Amino acid sequence: MIENPMILNNWHDKLTEPETQKDFFGDEVTPVDDYVIDCGAVILRENLDRYLREQLGFKFKNEQ
Repeated sequence: MIENPMILNNWHDKLTEPETQKDFFGDEVTPVDDYVIDCGAVILRENLDRYLREQLGFKFKNEQ
């Protein structure tokens, strides 16, 4: 039997390549990132204002 080297050395193998988690906007989430979870959606802290505006209709005001 001849082994297929593309199967034996598949660099897309989930056992050897860690799965990267993406946030709601498609940005990569690393173990050191701060994020929130809303109804199962992961949102990076730096994308939170955008998520609140675009998805939930929040309006931010600065009253000094």
